[in-house]
Amino acid sequence: MRRGACNKYIALAQGPQTTNGPFAALSPEHDWVALEPFPPGGGTDRTTAYLVRLRYRADVAVGWPTLRVAYADGRTSTTRYFYVQGCQSVNEAGDEIRLVAEEVQP
Repeated sequence: MRRGACNKYIALAQGPQTTNGPFAALSPEHDWVALEPFPPGGGTDRTTAYLVRLRYRADVAVGWPTLRVAYADGRTSTTRYFYVQGCQSVNEAGDEIRLVAEEVQP
């Protein structure tokens, strides 16, 4: 995976095991990713689908069903949250993981 494509510094957190629990940070919590929106369509009016690409991490590959990605967007001065819907290990060589995530718009 080319390092230049990973230009967003994000925080990864594991979702609650119960319906109302807190999110717990992964260790290490932060990583560099490429964050790319999918073309319009396929989502609802309030969600936007994204492709999140990062170097392979075993904790992400195992914990993706309840994973949340947080990105502090300096352009808008807000923290954006992306909820992971799917995970793929690229070429099964442990080089890269691709996540499909949804951002819910307020």
